[in-house]
Amino acid sequence: MNTKISIIVPVYKVEQYLHKCIDSILAQTFKEFELILINDGSPDRCGEICEAYAKKDTRVKVIHKENGGQASARNMGLDIACGKYVGFVDSDDWIEPDMYELLYSLCETYECDIANCTSKIHYKDRLKINGTHSLIIHDKKQAMKEMLKGELYDEVVWTKLIKRSLLEDIRFPVGITYEDTAFTYKLIHKCNKVCCIGSPKYNYIKHEGSTMDNAVKNIKIDAVLVYEEMYKFISKYYSELTSLVVLKLSNSSLVVLRMIVENGDFNQHKKDYYKVAMILNSYFNQTIKLNYLPRNVKILLAALRVHPKIYKFLIGFINKGWLI
Repeated sequence: MNTKISIIVPVYKVEQYLHKCIDSILAQTFKEFELILINDGSPDRCGEICEAYAKKDTRVKVIHKENGGQASARNMGLDIACGKYVGFVDSDDWIEPDMYELLYSLCETYECDIANCTSKIHYKDRLKINGTHSLIIHDKKQAMKEMLKGELYDEVVWTKLIKRSLLEDIRFPVGITYEDTAFTYKLIHKCNKVCCIGSPKYNYIKHEGSTMDNAVKNIKIDAVLVYEEMYKFISKYYSELTSLVVLKLSNSSLVVLRMIVENGDFNQHKKDYYKVAMILNSYFNQTIKLNYLPRNVKILLAALRVHPKIYKFLIGFINKGWLI
């Protein structure tokens, strides 16, 4: 079989979702793919389930490894992938039958390095459908801008089909959350053309326990550090887009700072609080000029610039209803 697409699925503690995920991939109308299942040391029956599929379908490859997180599992899949293109699916999600036929056709027809579809987000009590626009093709600079804006497409990799040749020297950073954010802008930088179509072909399950939910609950500053790294890169190659990165950095920083203040155990997160405050203050001249930020946020930024403790006191007053 001529392998045209490598589909990489990290697997960890998703026994109740795994069958639906794998079945949706094997039911693709596009048949010339390999499915690489990376069992990331899952303590349940996920490894057995993966092996059972491999016995039934020769397109399925299973790799068992010690638990190292989603990024390390994806990287291991990239190391053995042999398709012309690469796609990623999270093991608790599922995809529509024609997703990869659509994305492959777009890449080949329009000579695009990355093709994006849109998604359906399944919440516990509602369904959100993202994007229903017609086909749009961007050059590298336009694609970088759209990714940063996040309106047509964003940094997540699971709605994308990516030319594997772009990935020779790019891997996901291990040990952090927001690894997609740290990964995708470097990928787009290597592209000539990126296309997107508002066709919701990916089904994303939003439930407690997801990587992003845990990042919020556990108060991690990874997003701030990733956006600071991104700012340095964007300012070097796409200086006209720096304001979009500063907006993301400031929003992430303010969320983290407020979470630490409201956490109830400030001393536990004190070091991170002052680190994030220092980073955000270093961009004060850019953030204070952003038209996107409302006046009350700019007042908080000014207070933080004077001294991080003033910001902390103001948030405390706001939460008590003493300030609006």
